[in-house]
Amino acid sequence: MVSVDDLRQQLRERGYLSHGIERWFALDPRSSRTFWLELIVVAGKAAVLIGAFAMLPLVAIMLFRNHPLTGWETLLMAVAYDASAFVAGFLLLIVVALILKLRPSLALDTPRLLLGISLAASAVMTAAIAIWWSQFPSVPSLLELLAGLVLTVTFFLIATIAISAALLSFSIYELKRVPAIHQRSRGLPMSIAAAILTALLFLPAYAAQERRPAIEPIQVVTSPTTRKVAFIAVDGLTYEIATTRGLGGVPIPPMGEKSTTERWASVGTGVAARLHGVHAVEGVRFRGGRHLVQTLSNADLVLHDVAPAIGLADREPLPPTVRRRDFVWEIFAARGVPSLAVNWWTTDDVRTGALESIGQASIFAAAANDPLRLDSGALKRALATIDRMHPKFATVYLPALDVILNRMALDRSTQLAQSVRALDGVAASVDAVKRHDYEMILVGLPGDHQSGLGVLVSTIPPTRPPASAYDVAPTLCALMGFPASTEMAGTPLVSTDLPRIASYGPRAAAGENVKVNEEYYQNLKSLGYIR
Repeated sequence: MVSVDDLRQQLRERGYLSHGIERWFALDPRSSRTFWLELIVVAGKAAVLIGAFAMLPLVAIMLFRNHPLTGWETLLMAVAYDASAFVAGFLLLIVVALILKLRPSLALDTPRLLLGISLAASAVMTAAIAIWWSQFPSVPSLLELLAGLVLTVTFFLIATIAISAALLSFSIYELKRVPAIHQRSRGLPMSIAAAILTALLFLPAYAAQERRPAIEPIQVVTSPTTRKVAFIAVDGLTYEIATTRGLGGVPIPPMGEKSTTERWASVGTGVAARLHGVHAVEGVRFRGGRHLVQTLSNADLVLHDVAPAIGLADREPLPPTVRRRDFVWEIFAARGVPSLAVNWWTTDDVRTGALESIGQASIFAAAANDPLRLDSGALKRALATIDRMHPKFATVYLPALDVILNRMALDRSTQLAQSVRALDGVAASVDAVKRHDYEMILVGLPGDHQSGLGVLVSTIPPTRPPASAYDVAPTLCALMGFPASTEMAGTPLVSTDLPRIASYGPRAAAGENVKVNEEYYQNLKSLGYIR
């Protein structure tokens, strides 16, 4: 009779037992376990390691794109990804094992075949991570790319080892070729390694704890002006559309921002998205969490669908407090310039100091899912407030054209008719602010997935063509006698002698544990902003 040591040596000579974790999986083939119990035990053990290491690149990439998150939010995210990877790995191993059982000709008689099957199974799961990563709206930073690649390769190697050990154990049990394998286990060290790497993911949560004391407005030297300026923002309006409708204007090169909210927050603040913090129309808030996770992969079924379905998280539209930088009109109002803002993203109905802001929630509710009423309602409220408070600066955001062209499922004739009416409304807005003796700047930008250039229409002749929509904020600052900040990416389109200041500082009202009402969320869904 062949001894156990001889069988061990035979396996080593044939290339098995090379990773040292097989004993954790191996079970005595002479035991009385049933087939399904054996299969579940072996697949479950492998899936534990697969889940622990698959979660690492996913969480790391999400932390790079959604920093900062608290430790609790990071933990819940890790649990969600770990559990999903566990289920995926478990089911994949079950399928592979059943194929091997149903096809005896595929018995794992050689290390090469075992390695090939293990590599193929690991490649499938690694490809899923790669696809998930590729579906983010923007390219990764260099640090994210390096960290993601290292952790993904680590996962691929660990998954290959775990799957090969599990399949070897299952094959031995089913075919009863050798007795139990007694090799010192390395499953525990691998689990410890996963735990240490997981703990490292929580460092960013504590390295950047947010402390937001009350901030007084930064004092700046301004230049007195008697100007009255109106800024009209038209989503979905391109240079090509504007010229065909006789609005005129000059083209603006397209922006790199991928979402409507991100683009217009960049226009209104003048700073990049990494500073103002607005990236999407909606986000995912983990149960008990403070932040909205805005930047998600389009292929992320776990956070988009599974986590909300099981109550681990909720999908919410962005509250006003998510924005970390002031719009330029908020800067003006904080320093005594009467200002009005109507229908802008991440704003609310507030009246504070010299600022009156009318947020989207009330306007969207009154529109009753009619995009044309979005614009007409916003304009009506803007003009009524102008007549009442006579602000020196006024701005209104008109989204109807974007909704009609890019979001709602309309037949071609209806889309054409409604877009013409929306453009008529834009022209009426221009005429209305002119009648109120405002100098006017109108900016149109293409909507999501819409081709074309942006457009700038102004009653104030620009000194040069705009290089990007980032030029709008410093231009508005110059017109109102305020210096631009060095954080603002653009340059004024009008002459100014005011030197730039370093920064206007973070938004005093920032903080993300505020929820918006459910009606607003449903309105966004009905209008095609959320799918």
